[in-house]
Amino acid sequence: MNIDELHRLAIWFNGQFRDTNKLYAALLEPLNHNASQADKRPLEEHLQALINFLNDQRFDELSIQQLKMLTALGADAYMGPAGAEFVNDVVRTSNFDPATAAQKITEAMQTLSKARASFTAYAEAVKNLGFEVRDIEDDEDRIIIRIGFQNDVSIDNVTDWKDAGKEWYEIIRGLAMACDEKPEDVKVVGTATGSIILILAGTVVFTTLLARISKNITSVAMDVLGVRSAMEDLRQKGILTKTMEKEFRDIEKSKRDSAVTTIEGVLAEQLKGKDGEINTALVKSIEKLLTFSEKGGSVDFVAPEENEEEEEEEEGDDVANIKLKAALLEAREAIHEYQGQRLSLKLLSDGTKTV
Repeated sequence: MNIDELHRLAIWFNGQFRDTNKLYAALLEPLNHNASQADKRPLEEHLQALINFLNDQRFDELSIQQLKMLTALGADAYMGPAGAEFVNDVVRTSNFDPATAAQKITEAMQTLSKARASFTAYAEAVKNLGFEVRDIEDDEDRIIIRIGFQNDVSIDNVTDWKDAGKEWYEIIRGLAMACDEKPEDVKVVGTATGSIILILAGTVVFTTLLARISKNITSVAMDVLGVRSAMEDLRQKGILTKTMEKEFRDIEKSKRDSAVTTIEGVLAEQLKGKDGEINTALVKSIEKLLTFSEKGGSVDFVAPEENEEEEEEEEGDDVANIKLKAALLEAREAIHEYQGQRLSLKLLSDGTKTV
C-alpha cells in the first residue's frame, strides 16, 4: 500500500471513529452499571442503535489493501456487519453476564482507539515530513480498477511479469470487445506495492461489465466454500464416508465447470447480437478471470462518488451527459453489489476457519 492509499484510509477511519466510539460508549455505560449494581438499566435501545449503525456502515470506497490494513489492526472485527455480529453475540447470549460483556466491549473500544491513534500519528508524520498526498487522477468517464497479483499469481521476476501482462491483455481484450471498445481504451494509471498492484482506469461500460463478472465469480467461490464447509462439518462429526466425500468433490467440480455458462447467462442481454468472435473472446476472458481468482489474485474497484445531481436530469444537459450520468449510476450499483458479495465471502471464509 502506498502513501496516498494509507493517508486516505486514515482520513476515512478517523471520520468513522467518532460516531462508532460514541455508540459503543453509550452501550458500555449501562453494562458497567449492571455489572456492579442491583438495579438494572435497560440495554436494548443502546444495543439496537449500535447494531443498526454498524450494519449501515459502508466500506465501498476502501480497496482490498485498505481493508487488509483494518484487519491487521484488529479494527475490522468491531466495524460494519462483522462488528454488529460481535456486539449481538456479546450481549444477546444465553449465558449473558454484564461484567464479561462490559469487558469485551471495552476491549473493542480500546482496539478502535489504538487504531485511530495509529492513523492520526501517521497522518501527522506525512504532513510533518512534507509528503504531498495526491489522488490518482481519473477522467469523469473512467473508473479506477485495481488488479492485485498475489499468492499463486504473484509477480516475482520478469518472466512472471511477461506472463501476467499477456494474461491480462487477453482478459481486457475480451471484455473490451463485448463493450464495443478496444483494449487500449483501458489505461494504466499507477502501481502500488504490498503485493504488486496494477492500477487501471477503465471506461464506465468496461468497468461495469468487469464488476458484474467479478460478482458472479465471487458467487461461485461462495458456493464452492459452502460445499467444502458442509463436507468438513461432516468430517468433524466423524460421519463423512469416502462415498460422501466423492459426491461433495463432484458437486464442487460441477459448480466450477458450470461457472462460465452461468456468467454467460447473466450477460446474455448485453451480448445479444454480438458475433461469434466477440462471444469466444469474452468466454476466454471469463475463464482467465476465474483462474486468476482461484489462484489468489484480486480485482478491486474505486466506486464513483455519489452525486445527488446525478439523480436528476438538469436543464441544459445534452444527451451524452444524460447517458454518462445513467452509466455512472449503473456502474456504482454493479461495484457495490460486487463489494457486498466480496464481504459476504470474507465473513463465510472467516466462519469456516473456526469450524
